[in-house]
Formats: sequence, C-alpha cells, structure tokens
Amino acid sequence: MLSSSSLRLALASAAALAPAPKLYAAAQAQASALEAVEEALLKDIMEAYVGHDASTCASAELANATSFSFDWPGANPDSDWFADFVPFEESNFQAIMSHDDAVGDRSWSIRIGTSGNVYSHSFPDRHGETIPPQRHDNAPWIDEVLQSVSVNSDLNKNPDYAQYCPGPDVNDADQCKSYFIHQAGAYQRDAPYTDVPFYSPSLARHCGGNSCTFASWGTSAHVATPFTSPVIYVNRYTNCGDGIIEHTQIIHNFADPSDPLSTPINTDQRYFNVPWGAVRSSALPFALEPDANTGELSYTDVNDVDYLPLCKWGDGDHDAPGSAAGRGARKDLQRTGGYTSFVAGGLLVNRTLPPILPWCRNNLDPNGPNCADAATCMVSSCTDAQVASGSHTRVKLFVPADSSPGCTKHVIWNGLVSLKCNMRDLGFGQSRPFLSSADPCAPWTNVGFYNSRTGEGVDVAFVRHWSYSPNNRLVYFAVFETDEQAAKDLVNGIFENRAALTGFNEPLPIEIRPTSNINSVPPGYDPSSLDAFTYVYGKGEEYVNNDVAGSSRRRLGSTQQGPHVKDFTVFTVNWRGARLKPGETYINRAYMFGSDLGSVETTAGNLVNETIADEIGQEQWSHRAVDVYRRGDAFAVVAAASSSSSAPGDAPTSCGSFASPVCSGTSAPRPGRVPFFYVSCGTSTYLGPDPYRFAPAFGSGFPGHGDIDNPVRSYLCDGQEMSIRPTWKMMGFFNASDAGCAALEATADITYDETVCETTLPPSKAPSSSPSKAASSSPSKAPSSSPSKAPSSSPSKA
Repeated sequence: MLSSSSLRLALASAAALAPAPKLYAAAQAQASALEAVEEALLKDIMEAYVGHDASTCASAELANATSFSFDWPGANPDSDWFADFVPFEESNFQAIMSHDDAVGDRSWSIRIGTSGNVYSHSFPDRHGETIPPQRHDNAPWIDEVLQSVSVNSDLNKNPDYAQYCPGPDVNDADQCKSYFIHQAGAYQRDAPYTDVPFYSPSLARHCGGNSCTFASWGTSAHVATPFTSPVIYVNRYTNCGDGIIEHTQIIHNFADPSDPLSTPINTDQRYFNVPWGAVRSSALPFALEPDANTGELSYTDVNDVDYLPLCKWGDGDHDAPGSAAGRGARKDLQRTGGYTSFVAGGLLVNRTLPPILPWCRNNLDPNGPNCADAATCMVSSCTDAQVASGSHTRVKLFVPADSSPGCTKHVIWNGLVSLKCNMRDLGFGQSRPFLSSADPCAPWTNVGFYNSRTGEGVDVAFVRHWSYSPNNRLVYFAVFETDEQAAKDLVNGIFENRAALTGFNEPLPIEIRPTSNINSVPPGYDPSSLDAFTYVYGKGEEYVNNDVAGSSRRRLGSTQQGPHVKDFTVFTVNWRGARLKPGETYINRAYMFGSDLGSVETTAGNLVNETIADEIGQEQWSHRAVDVYRRGDAFAVVAAASSSSSAPGDAPTSCGSFASPVCSGTSAPRPGRVPFFYVSCGTSTYLGPDPYRFAPAFGSGFPGHGDIDNPVRSYLCDGQEMSIRPTWKMMGFFNASDAGCAALEATADITYDETVCETTLPPSKAPSSSPSKAASSSPSKAPSSSPSKAPSSSPSKA
C-alpha cells in the first residue's frame, strides 16, 4: 500500500498525466477518418477470418437497449472501492456500457479500462458490484479484475537465463523475474515511475449497435522488468439481453516472424488466462457447477448442493485433484458442465465443519519444558490422546477470574483493527499461521469467539497468534472493525469478567466455534430467488478435437471474505500446452450473466454450445486496404469501405487531392505485415512497428529483451519528465520493409493530421512574402464555424 506521502505524490502526478489520452477525444470530436480506421481494424480483426462464427446476439431491439459513453461518469459509490485507490479510477476509465432491462431486474453496467478490460460490473437490481474492492497492495484495478493474461513460460522465473535473475542465488527460480503480460497494466512496484498506475494503453476502440470493441497493448505486470511485450489484446462485449454479455477475447502475438530476434524463447507465449476473473466474495460467496454428465444444477436440498469448496488460492497446491478442494479442484473443461455460477449468501450447504482447535505446547520439547524456547515449543495440532497423556497441552481461551480482557491495539491489518487480549494461560510460546475461516475451503464460514455464559459472540477476521510469549496471556486477533476504540469496546464488553460487574468470581471460558452453523432448514426455504453471477466457458470441445492445440481448464480459489479485506474469489480459465508464435492469434468467445439462481441452469445451458475457441494464422484473414497518405511531415490513414472475401483488399482508398499514398497496408494480420503504431511522447512523434521507440534504451531492440541492469520501461519517455507518458495508436498492418513505409518510420516527428485528406490546401502558417495591405473585401461578421474551444484538428502530442 502507498504511504500517505507517496499517495499525495501519485495523485499530483495523476493530475499531470490526465491530458495524455486526449488523442481519442480529439479524434472523436473531428468525426474523423481515424474513427473509421479504428472501426475497420476492430471489425476485421474480430470477424474477417476463415471460420468466423457470427454472434447470435445482434438485433435492433438489443441495440436500442444498449448505451455507451467514453465520458467519465463519475465514481459509482455503490461499488465501494478501496478508498485509497478511488482517485486512480478516472485515469483508468475508458468507457461505460450499459443495458437497460426495462421490464425486469437484469440491467447492468460495465466499466472498461484503457486496456479494454472490465474493471467494474454493476448489477444494481440484484447483487450490486461483482468485481472485488481492490484491496491489493500496489494493484488498483491491475490484478483483481476481468482480463486476459499471457505468459512466456520459457522465460518466466527461469534460472537457466541468469541475465533475468537478480540473485544473489541465480539458480533459485524465486529470485528470477516473472514474465506475465497483463491486459490491465503493471503493478506499482517500480517507484517512483509507477507511483501513478500504468494501465495498458488503448490502441483502438469502437462502440456501435449493441457491442463495444477495444484493442490494447499488453503490459509486463512485474515491473521493473527485463522483458518486452509482443501481445495485443482485443476484446468485444456484446449485449445479448436478459442480463447476458457475450465476451470475445483475442490474443495476437505481433512480433514479426521474420525478425531474427523473434526466437521461440524470446517471443512464444505458452500459458494464458482467458480470462483471469474476479468475484466479490461477500456479495457472491458460494460457487456452484452443474453435474458434468446430466447438466443438472442442484441447490434446493441442503444435503445435495452442487457447490465447490473454495480453498485458499496459492496455499500450496490448493486445488490439486484429490485434495480438500473436491469438486473445486482444477479441471479440464471437458470434465465440467461448461459454466461456474457464483451465488449470494443465504444458500444453505450442509457441510460438516471440523472443530476449531488452537495450537498446542509440546511438553516434551527437547529445548526445555514449559516453553523454555518459545520459538520451538509450539506445534500446530495435537490429538486428544496426547493431551490426555500429558505430552501436549492445548491452548484454551478464557478470561481469568475478576478480570477484563484488557484488549489493546496490536496493528491495523488490511484496514481492520487487530487486537491483543488477555485470554489464555501463561506458558505458551509462538504460534504463527493466520486462521481466517472455520474451514479453509469454505470461506463463507467465520471463526467466532463466544462468551460461554451469555452466548454473545464476536466474528473474528483472522487469528494471528493463539499465543506468542510464555510470559503473558495475550491472544492476537482481528475483528471486523476499522475503528480502534470500537474494536476494543466490542471485545472488552462481550468478555467482561470482573466480579463487580458480572456477579461471577471465576474464570470465563471462551468457546471457539464456526459462526455459520445452521441447525435446521427454515420453513419454506427456496434459494431459487438468490442472486447469481455466472461465467459460461463451454466444454472445451475444440481442444479435445485438436482444432486448437493444447488444453483448457477451469481453476478457482478464495482469499478472505468480508468488509475491509481482499474479498476476492479467484476464477480463471487457462489455455495451456500450446505456443502462440509470432503472427498467430487465439480467439475465445464466452459469456457472463447476472440472474436469479433459479434461471441459471436454463440460461447457461443454452449458452454452453455457443462458446468458441480457435487459432488463426496470418493467411486466414480477409482484409480491407488501409493506406497511409502523406503531405510533407504530416500523414493520415484511410481505410477502405469494406473487406472482400473473394479478393481481399481490392476496394480502393482515397485522400483528397494534395496527399500522396506512400504506404499500403491491411486492416488485419497478413503474412509480411506487422502493426504500425503512432507513438507520442511530449512533442516527439513516431509512426512504425516499434512500440518502444521512445522508451529508455534497454540493450536490445524489440522483440528482444533487456536484462537485470537494463530494464524495459515502456511507460517512460526517454530524457523527459516522469510525468510525461507515451500514448499509442494502432494504424493498421504494414510491410516494414517497403520503401514508402520505411520512410515513414525514418521521419522524425512525423505528425498525424487529418487535414492531409482535405480537398483544398489549408492556408499557409508562414507569413506571406508579399503581405496584403488591403482589408478583405468581404470580412466575416459571423462567428467561426470552428470555435477555438474545439479540439485541434491535429491531435495533441502532450
């Protein structure tokens, strides 16, 4: 988490950076050819390839029920984001897309970041915000969002490549650099350069009808990094009505296959999240999946609920087959029912919860009896037989006679107050692991401390230490309170044991038990109306039939649940065991929807067979012409009206009377073509295939990499103020070896200017050599049709 001083610095810098994305605003205001180019690129990349399966969700009715805007709408207070990160949201925002369900309760809004990923999914008439609150250090809308991720597993934490391992032990994989290309952006781990978050930059965007499509350049997440990124992400969100969003993901490896640096080690992507997903645990604590054989989803009988144990993500091999994860273990898609549904609280699951037992003292510790060595005398568990034999003594919680717990603040943990209270006997040493739920694979269960006399209790967010020193009685734990005094008053009040106040002069035993035990099913119990959010990913037939190389699986797991904690359930679909080589593209179509639980089986069942996965080679695209026209040191880009499957690229382009066509390209990947980027850094501009043109030197060229001493920082403009960040636009796919295209790349500070395509020459900006001495014969009395407050026709380079 940023310190308060760092946060102030970051916010000041954020304000300075705010104008950077205005290239889009200027382009939009011009109603320009640039918008047409973006629409052409995105449409053809999404649709103009062999075997394209059109969306089934297109209709005028759906278009009328869909709205979108690129204007910042202000924060949504119902999303209840982590307060420290709220000021960063506006710089991440790119668009909002909404569905108005005029006759039902399935209206939704999604907010899309600069990277084209969903960072907010709001379902206001049901469960509210779906995405977690972002309590992740150094990661405001960077990790716990919906996004694609690509991994070069040849280079990821690989000690075989010492140049990427800071050491000191270069043979230790944990001391080598991670290679993860996030769609969302980079962690804030390269101070001071990322004190203001760097979100992956938008390359193109278009909304129309009932869909929005976005392209972005993926960012190496674990900065500072020695690695470059050859990944373009394209995402389309289509409103299918009834709360359903069709989500199409494209991952394109844009490294040039003919470049000597495009070696398999340097550029091949080998492991993917499609998507990496995130669900707010407190809103939707349960995960359900249907029977893979019958397709039936059971939930009405508390003894027969198709729920998934949610074991702690990253805790060893938490979701290994055969582990406590049970049905929640990682699973190839063909062995699933094709979807996972997350369900609101109120669902009853008859799950036997084990007793919550504190740590034990080993009375036979070789380092001495009675915890002579506090660091070695404790063990995490012991049996009742060991306790009975006297070889071990288990910690028991109680408040001594005629005493108060005397709770005081220990630390603030994730915004919660962690206390230290006198609640045990002397003679116990250090116990360390956190305990945050009654069952490690059932995060919807809490640990509760209960007054054995009154029955009053307190929910415990986590137990930090059952004991720490043999010389005191302190137990260390956090409660769901953010105010120090309120936390102390709560626990001291419930467990008060002074005789004058209670009438008892004896120890007060404290019971430790789950807070979610339900002894009976209430009359009329019907969970079908509970809120649900569902991911539909299909059964992976494309992988089974070898239409797509490798395999695909579903994974999920928990973190903490509740207010002021991460409140994050991990959900992801992996594509693995394949290589996405330079020039190749992976496509995945899936669905997500909000509904009541009773509708899930039918709605999801109808969508399972609509999912798609495919791999596309460069030669499989149809395309339209995209040409660069030049006049002096200015250029414009024009896309043809349409693509042709019979003769791709045969439709012509035009650009006024005074510009010359200098570089011919295409709207989609083709052999011998790579994307050209228009890059701006302050007053410097560039058009060409190198997105790192203005980054500080890193000892190689793209798609090669730097090393530990030469990090790759795409988010800096070399030699310029840190507050100046680059912007990028994708202009099409071109032959970098073509003389006209190469000349564009070689032209310093070549500038995008839509007036290049005007049919009349603009007035000269230089003074006339023979200035007129006479007044105009017909001076204008009318206001200018282009007032000075409108965006410049030449996009800002700042």
